[in-house]
Amino acid sequence: MNRTGQGHRRSPRFPLRVDGLEDRWLLSGRPGVSLLEIQPAAHPATRPNLPVMPFATPSKKASFIDTSVAIRNGQSVVVSYQSYIAPYVTLNATGGGAIKIGDSSVVLDTASLAANPHHRAHFPQLLIGDQVSIGYGATILGPATIGGYEAAAKPTAIGARAIIDGATIEPGAIVSPLARVGPGVTVPSGFRVLPGMNVTTNAEASNPKLGMVVPVTSSDSTTVRQTLALAQSAAAGYTSLYQGNSATGINPGADPAVSGVFNGNLATVAGTSAEPPSSLASTNPKRTIPYFLSPHRGLVGALLFNFPARIIGLAEFNQRAQQVAQHLGRANSIRADQGQPIQIDSIAHTGAFVAINSPLGGTLTIGRNFRAGSHAVILGGPNVKAQLGDDVTIGSGAVLDRTSLGSGSTVGPEAYLLNSTFPAGTVIPARASYINNKFQGFVQT
Repeated sequence: MNRTGQGHRRSPRFPLRVDGLEDRWLLSGRPGVSLLEIQPAAHPATRPNLPVMPFATPSKKASFIDTSVAIRNGQSVVVSYQSYIAPYVTLNATGGGAIKIGDSSVVLDTASLAANPHHRAHFPQLLIGDQVSIGYGATILGPATIGGYEAAAKPTAIGARAIIDGATIEPGAIVSPLARVGPGVTVPSGFRVLPGMNVTTNAEASNPKLGMVVPVTSSDSTTVRQTLALAQSAAAGYTSLYQGNSATGINPGADPAVSGVFNGNLATVAGTSAEPPSSLASTNPKRTIPYFLSPHRGLVGALLFNFPARIIGLAEFNQRAQQVAQHLGRANSIRADQGQPIQIDSIAHTGAFVAINSPLGGTLTIGRNFRAGSHAVILGGPNVKAQLGDDVTIGSGAVLDRTSLGSGSTVGPEAYLLNSTFPAGTVIPARASYINNKFQGFVQT
């Protein structure tokens, strides 16, 4: 990600303006219309619009892009207001593509968006509308459209580790975790693709009798709305952490008429950092940062801006910080800014792009010698005390959501476990799907 040095001021040489994209980013049927002209207004993901977008915007209106986000060809990645781009997301607009993310949307940890991954389309666009939630580790491959903008927008969601490959997800539709929607397919508003399904035709996407979709329920919609509301709160909270401290001095490039905008400090939003003041988890004002084992004082809070992972809020490790760093894989995100504490006794090994969180509240406890393969997603949830025992191994790409496992259990790659509890020594096969402790079949993707 493009960034200034840790704790340094943004350079005043960057002008306060919004650079347009080239006119070649065309809307179908609207020649000569650039991507930036698709309402709402958006701003390129380049300096000085990082990590707060646009530059020097007050917290309540700004979007926030985490310092660990990988942006490729940022001039062709544009983002509107009050959206949150979480740790280790990839936004790739190379290969002649462009990405637009609308208002009040969220792209969650380790998700990957690529406008033109196959280099097949002519000037492709990947359009993420207003009020869209892109889940942990999801993959969005353009050209694709998810949700809508302004009056056409409805809460729309893509689940953890789902794949949208050249498809259209209409406003108000939901794609569940580990599902795939293939090229040219449209998922209509009001339908939810079931977990692990591989939808390759419009009939499969719109006819519940074929067994791949069901109607969206009020409970589904409520969860999406809650996720989006917390994302807006996160955008405001992290913006405040970064530029809301008067001790950093007045920002010379900001509008002096706007209050509460000071020189940013990247150290407050990098490495191991505090949860934002607006966090759902902010119930104990004295314990809002990660804690690690110390040689003589037990658990001690530590803010380490150069830590090789993003660890946010009250995550507690019964290991020294150096040991945790040595055993974590590349681009791991452990966020306790929604549910907390997240307690981890010890990590034996994790692969790359592992995401651990407890969305919408709840707690998550992990025992000794925890192992997880690359791209695994481990989630707690509201009103749930999820627990993983000692010597638990989670396979690559598996998704655990509000699930507990006894000691010595193994979960195979690409498996999906939701709202389930398993005893010690359980072996979950690769791609197996369990919901509410019942076997659902195997993930098709």
